[in-house]
Amino acid sequence: MTTASEVIDRRDRAHAAVEDLPRPDVWMETSLAWNPKFWENLKSKTLMRLNPHWHIEKDSGSGFPVEDVLVESEFNTKPLMAFSGETFKANFPEIGLTISARACEDGKNTALSFSKEKDNSPVTPEDAARTMQYWLPSIREYYRLYETNTIKHRYWRFFMDKIMLTMNPTQRRICGFMLKLTVLECLLILILGVGWFYYGG
Repeated sequence: MTTASEVIDRRDRAHAAVEDLPRPDVWMETSLAWNPKFWENLKSKTLMRLNPHWHIEKDSGSGFPVEDVLVESEFNTKPLMAFSGETFKANFPEIGLTISARACEDGKNTALSFSKEKDNSPVTPEDAARTMQYWLPSIREYYRLYETNTIKHRYWRFFMDKIMLTMNPTQRRICGFMLKLTVLECLLILILGVGWFYYGG
C-alpha cells in the first residue's frame, strides 16, 4: 500500500495527552436534530472517508485496505451498518471498533459515541481514541450539511460527496494547498489591478 504518512502535516500527528482523548462509550451531543433518513442512507464508504486520516484503497474482497496515517497502522476492514428508528451502529469487526449514533431529547438532538473491544487487532484502544478525536467531529460536520435543504447546504453536500470524499488524505492536502495558492494569486491580481487603476494612469 502506498504510504501517505510521510507527507501528512506534523500538526495532525501531534498526539494529545491520553487523558484529553475522547473516551469510549461516552456520548457526544451534536446539537443537531435526529435525521433518520441520513443514517438510513449513509453508505459505508462515505462513513469511512469521513475519517480524515484514512487512506482507503478499493475493496479487496476481504474488506477495504486502510492505512491510518495518524496512528500509522494498516489493516483491512468493512463496516457492518445497522439502523433502527432512533439508533445507528457501524461495526468494524476486523479492528473491534463500533461507531454509534442515537436520537436524544425526543429527536431534537443527536449524540455520537464509539466503543472499542480489547482484542489483538492492529488498532489499539488508544489508537482508536486518537482517531476518534478527528473522526467524530468530521461526522458531525457532515451531518450538519443535512440539517436543512437550502441551496447552500445542497452545494456543500455536492462538493463533499463528489469532490472531497473521493480523495485520499494526501490528495485533500494538495487540493487545499492549490486552493489557498489560487486565492492568493487572485488577491495579488486584484491588488495590482486596483493599484494600476488608481496610480497607473
